[in-house]
Amino acid sequence: MAALVLRPGCRLDGPELYRHVEQLLPPYARPRFLRLQERLAMTETFKQQKVRLAQEGFDPARVSDPLFLLDETTKAYVPLGPALWARVLDGRFRI
Repeated sequence: MAALVLRPGCRLDGPELYRHVEQLLPPYARPRFLRLQERLAMTETFKQQKVRLAQEGFDPARVSDPLFLLDETTKAYVPLGPALWARVLDGRFRI
């Protein structure tokens, strides 16, 4: 998973981000999940709070931030909602 903060007034373009990631990263290094945040949570020593993010996971029922999933069939990052999450959990959507 990768946590992102978008510039004010910008929105996530799933297909364009997929193309960008595809050009820069090998398949094993591409983030499968994205989490959009208003700002990155930092410690007192200005380190990202990665442990907290990992503990929260990427279940849309538990995370209030917008989540996206890498969809290889459509070649885009798509919104991860409860219906798609259920497909991931029961194996109908392969990661």
